[in-house]
Amino acid sequence: MKNISRIIVAILILAMTLPMVLSCAETGSTGETTAPAATEAPDSGAAETTAEETLFAKSDIPEDLRFDGTTVKILYWDDVPNLEFFADAQTGEAVNDAIYRRNAKIQEQFGVELEFTGTPGDNSDMGSFVNVCVNSTQAGADAHDLFCGYSMTGATLMTRGVTQNLTDYEIMEFDKPWWPKSLISKATIRDGIYFASGDISTNFIHMMYLVMFNKDMLTNIHNIGADALYELAYNGEWTLDKFIEFTDSVYLEQDGDNVASEGDRYGAVVTNVHFDPFYAGSGLTTVDVNSDGDLVLSPDLFSQKTVDLLEKLCNLLHVSGNAYIKKSEPIFAAGNALLIVDRPYIITRSLTDIDFNFGILPIPKYDKDQDHYRTCLGFGYTMYMLSTAANNPEAAAATIELMAYQSYLNVTPALFEESMKMRYADQSDDSFMFDLIRDGVEIDIARLFTTQLDKMSYSIFRNAVNGNTAGSYISQQKAFEKNLNRKITDINAGFDNLK
Repeated sequence: MKNISRIIVAILILAMTLPMVLSCAETGSTGETTAPAATEAPDSGAAETTAEETLFAKSDIPEDLRFDGTTVKILYWDDVPNLEFFADAQTGEAVNDAIYRRNAKIQEQFGVELEFTGTPGDNSDMGSFVNVCVNSTQAGADAHDLFCGYSMTGATLMTRGVTQNLTDYEIMEFDKPWWPKSLISKATIRDGIYFASGDISTNFIHMMYLVMFNKDMLTNIHNIGADALYELAYNGEWTLDKFIEFTDSVYLEQDGDNVASEGDRYGAVVTNVHFDPFYAGSGLTTVDVNSDGDLVLSPDLFSQKTVDLLEKLCNLLHVSGNAYIKKSEPIFAAGNALLIVDRPYIITRSLTDIDFNFGILPIPKYDKDQDHYRTCLGFGYTMYMLSTAANNPEAAAATIELMAYQSYLNVTPALFEESMKMRYADQSDDSFMFDLIRDGVEIDIARLFTTQLDKMSYSIFRNAVNGNTAGSYISQQKAFEKNLNRKITDINAGFDNLK
């Protein structure tokens, strides 16, 4: 059964996601604020991977497309969590070198120069970043062509009228697997896509929510191997009920203080900022886009399904005794938790020196009738935007597309290998799981408009789980709907600025 399931999943992934190619593993970090891109082509002696030589999806970018002598000016947030935009030189570190070669490939293929300028732009500096972008549109010949900012800045810059509709450019291939399907289904505003992310952003991959599990503890406690969990995922049966079932009776008092504390053993550890993926993973939304391209309040938010989800989570996290929510990452890293919900980001941060084996799984479905696995993203990834003042818009749009494609081919596999310490091309169980997770990422429009929605994109559900208030959740419906609808009306008014 396992082998049959693997074959079916492989066929589905090749058909739908056509996953990525081989690279090696290590990471780099960036502290630069302004830097030129690498200008050298890849080493002539190095084997160069092409789509034709692999089973992976092929780009339709014309091979003879050139913008000789053009400079593409890129403004990026330089406090990005992980290396993403450029590398000064090849160092032998896989992610660093994949980014270096990606940029060199763009410059060689198009005959362009990539000019990067950094400025702070994380959560605390979003306003400043937006202002720099808006001011750039008044700079004439010195204007930037591309804005690359913290995920929430895309929506703000769009409503400020300083980003272009990327679908106006024929070269953009949003039907290809290096772009999330939900960009079209969930983030199309007034028939346009004004910001985009996916494989183009290393931090997009770092921020995908998933489940990690301790393989050794699974065997010791439940007397089964990791294959049992992988099989559930392959068969579409990795559900919230199964997640809860595997936490049952796992709690063990270990540190002698006779209270549930960080030193004890748990079935699951999930801190309050990581409750959101359970909502997204159940196929629920806070805000949708209607047929007119306007935002509307989702009927999911106060549905019976959401209430039922809250009841299950509150029972697991507050009543069962098998879960811990005050801390998660250090407990899992110490080998004291079977399951953790977090992002791949923590693997290289906390799980590089552990004495147990771990694997990855998608965020569980609400039930087995759900059509596919879904997940959301942490906020610390990049949205790529084309400025309305771009001096070289065609070259800039082509740069976005080729950057995304080359990242899909080489950078993302390097990230997987860095995190999981195994070759992506070997197609292990975890690499299949990685594809399922990546294919199910939802670009949640509400999370992108978190600033404008006064954080209600996530806080309503998150606070209900954290406060164990499933029983009184519906009593807040009218007040929250009134506030949300007022914010949504203001957001829709801002769409009149779209260009």
